[in-house]
Amino acid sequence: MARMGLKVAVYGGSGYTGGELLRLLSGHPEVGGIEVSSRQHAGKVVGDVYPELAVRETFVEAGEIDGSSLDVAFVAYPHMESAGLVKELLAAGTRLVVDLSADFRLPDVAMYEEWYGPHPAPELLEEAHYGLPEVFGSPEGGRLVANPGCYPTAAILALAPVVKRIAVSSVSVNALSGVSGAGAKPTQKSHFVSANENVSPYGVSGGAPRHRHTPEIETMLRRFAPGTPNVTFVPHLLPISRGELETIYVDLPEGAELPGAGDVLGWFAEDYDGWAFVEGRPEVPQISHVVGTNRARLSVAVDERAGRLVLFSALDNLLKGASGAAVQNMNLALGYAETAGLEYLR
Repeated sequence: MARMGLKVAVYGGSGYTGGELLRLLSGHPEVGGIEVSSRQHAGKVVGDVYPELAVRETFVEAGEIDGSSLDVAFVAYPHMESAGLVKELLAAGTRLVVDLSADFRLPDVAMYEEWYGPHPAPELLEEAHYGLPEVFGSPEGGRLVANPGCYPTAAILALAPVVKRIAVSSVSVNALSGVSGAGAKPTQKSHFVSANENVSPYGVSGGAPRHRHTPEIETMLRRFAPGTPNVTFVPHLLPISRGELETIYVDLPEGAELPGAGDVLGWFAEDYDGWAFVEGRPEVPQISHVVGTNRARLSVAVDERAGRLVLFSALDNLLKGASGAAVQNMNLALGYAETAGLEYLR
């Protein structure tokens, strides 16, 4: 019997982010019924496919879910597949849609088409709220939330307090992530034999860094710091299941005064005061510090010899980088405490 509360659907529930969403939502105090779609597993009991989840709902085809009856829909489809469904759900009257793809993260149609392809629903871009509330505010009252990418979440949280206060001349992001960040479907690069005992850069095309998260990082930073330079972003695949660490090199214009580590930590504390899931600390974070949490941990080192700042940002790519952030956005959009259903992940 469904509990009283929000009626929620997870579209694409058989992937890593979909599975994490089911785990979080099944214990959420405000969630009642959950419906979950999967083309691959339609007709199967969720708990039979994922024995670690105490979920007895059955996977269904997406078309079997009535969008008009939903309070919240989480769409965990790949980019360019998600936007069409999002459009249908909003037209049907779904109260809130949280999209975990890249389809509504970039507000510029031309930019989206340069990095992804033709946009399936460009008319909805202006309506989407970029769901990094610690930087861009709560989506309360909105109907469409664009959940950020995991790499941009880590980068923007570390960089935003810096670029809004001082001019910078260059930004380079060296990012490391577990294999779950590549999705549940095995590829030649993410297959165990390729990933095990190996570290490999990716998102490099034609001899140049060309990862699709690059314009997301630049665009969002330029919302409040228009002078932010182009970002060099290179991700690397680690032979671990989950977790993410970014080391970010920030150069200042010639002659500019380099801030101290205490200054930057103070900026972190000021900007993220009152938010539950972002913290700055003097010690450099490790992936093991944040795996299994919805927390982003930030730090800084000052390279006085080279005249640059070195920022560090660590998070769990499946939680604060995806599903945990999506639940946090749902909470804020509907007026609940941001920690609802996530208290144990702090």
